[in-house]
Amino acid sequence: MYLTPGQEQRFKVVMIATRLMAADAPKEVKWAVNDIPGGNDVLGTIDANGLYHAPADAPSPREVHICAEVPEAANQYLWSTVIVGDGPPAYKRCGYWAEPLQEGKGRTEHLVDPHGIGLDADGNILIADQLGNQVVLFSPEGKFLRAMGSGKGSDPGQFTEPRIVTSDAEGRIFVSDSKGDRPRIQVFDREGKFLQTFAEKGMRPGMLLRTHGMSFDPVGRLFTADVDNMRVNVYDSKGEHLYDWGKEGLNPGEFNSPHGLCVDKNSDVFVTGYYGPTQKFNAEGDFLIAFGHGDPPDGPIYFHNMTGDRWGNVYMTVRSKGGYQGAVQKDGTHISFVKYNNNGSYVTAWGMSNPEHGETSAVVDALGRVYALFKGEKEMGVEIFQEE
Repeated sequence: MYLTPGQEQRFKVVMIATRLMAADAPKEVKWAVNDIPGGNDVLGTIDANGLYHAPADAPSPREVHICAEVPEAANQYLWSTVIVGDGPPAYKRCGYWAEPLQEGKGRTEHLVDPHGIGLDADGNILIADQLGNQVVLFSPEGKFLRAMGSGKGSDPGQFTEPRIVTSDAEGRIFVSDSKGDRPRIQVFDREGKFLQTFAEKGMRPGMLLRTHGMSFDPVGRLFTADVDNMRVNVYDSKGEHLYDWGKEGLNPGEFNSPHGLCVDKNSDVFVTGYYGPTQKFNAEGDFLIAFGHGDPPDGPIYFHNMTGDRWGNVYMTVRSKGGYQGAVQKDGTHISFVKYNNNGSYVTAWGMSNPEHGETSAVVDALGRVYALFKGEKEMGVEIFQEE
C-alpha cells in the first residue's frame, strides 16, 4: 500500500469464518508500527482502532510495517506493508567484502564453492562451502574466524558437499550435506564442536535426499525443504522426526523442486520451488496462498533460495533463463533479489552492485540488513544491503 506523507489509512483484522461459524472481529488487537506500540512521529502513529496516520515527512526507509497482535488467533501476528511516497523502496549496498580467486586454482584463500549462508548467535557469517566440504565463519566485516569440519567424508564432523547452514535460538549450528550415505544433518555447538547427526539419507518418513532449505520456528522445530523427495520434513529440537507433507506436482500444496524455505513468527512456512511459485502453509502443512510465479521473458524464471525477516517479509534469490548465476535483466536493471510481504504482495527488487557477482543465497539479520553470498569470475564474498 502506498500512502503520501500525512495520509490516513484504517486497518482492521477479521477472524476468518470457519465451519458453521460466521466471520467476526477479534476481541483484542494490539497495534504497532515497526514493533513500536502506537508508532511514533517518525514512522507514523496508529490508534487502538487501527487508524494509521503517516508521518509528515517520508521516513528512511520508506517501508513501514503495520503490526497487529491478536491473542485469540491461531496466527497471532499479522503484518501489512505501507510505503510512504512514490515508487518501490530501494536497497543500497552498505557493506562488502571479498577474497580474490587464486591464480590457476579456481578458489580463494578460504572458499572453494560457497553455496549457503547463515548467521550464528553472535551475528557472524556462516558459509556452507559445498566443494570445500567445510563450513567457514567470517565476521560481518569479512575477517576469517575459523573453519568447521574435519575434512571430506561421512564420519561425524565430516562433510560431503554441504549446501545449507543455519543456527537455532540456542546458538547451535545445523549443516545439511548433499552427498553421501550417512545422516544428512549435523549439529555443532556455537564453538564448532560436533554434537550429533540425524535424518538419514532415503525416502522413508524422516529421511532426506537433498536439503536445500532449513528454518526454525519460534518453538524450536526445524523445517526442511527436500528437493528430491518433494516434501517438507519437520523435526523437534533434538532431531526427532515429527511429521512431513508434500508430494511432486503442480497443484496447490504440491512441490516442483522445492529449493528455499523460511518460517515466520507465526510458524507459517514459506516454500519456493526452483521453477516457482512460492507457497505459504501453516505449521501443519495446510496450504494458504501462492505467489512469486515465473515471469518470462523478462522476469524471474528460477528461484534458487529464500530468507525472511522479523516482519514476515520473504526475499527470493532469482535468476533468468541463463540459469545458474544468471541474474534477471529487466528494463536494463540487474535483479538478483525479489521481496514480498507476508501476504504475498510484491514489495521491491534489486541486484548485486557488480553484475559479475552471481548470487547463491542470502540471509537477513534482526535489523533488516540482507547478507548476499556471491561467486564471481575474480572473487567470492558477501555484499550487505539495507533499505534506503
